[in-house]
Amino acid sequence: MLAIYLGVGALIEDDLGSHRTQEFKIVQAAKAVHRLASGTHRSWEMFNPLGPDVHTELHAYPRSSGIVLRKIGEKLEKAGEPLAREAVPEIIAIKTKRFGPHPSHLPGWRPSWEKCRA
Repeated sequence: MLAIYLGVGALIEDDLGSHRTQEFKIVQAAKAVHRLASGTHRSWEMFNPLGPDVHTELHAYPRSSGIVLRKIGEKLEKAGEPLAREAVPEIIAIKTKRFGPHPSHLPGWRPSWEKCRA
């Protein structure tokens, strides 16, 4: 869960077009954590008259919204914020070295909402 909090924090910090509110960060991290603890997961083989059976999977998650996400996010923030202050810049540097800069750092980039107005 701490890795999720750090990853979400790094993604938001590195994206110049992202929302910068604290609530956005904690809710996005809580959504990812909520998916770890919930959902229906089924796996079965479907008959295929033309050949071998087809393996099929279903992964369905309940809608994650509301106060529960804020509460989960607040707990994540309390546990992870001291580490995030030091780790997030390092995570961004490692990601940039491996994959290059985020598209929002490239020349000519504009946030999606500005492209709609043009």
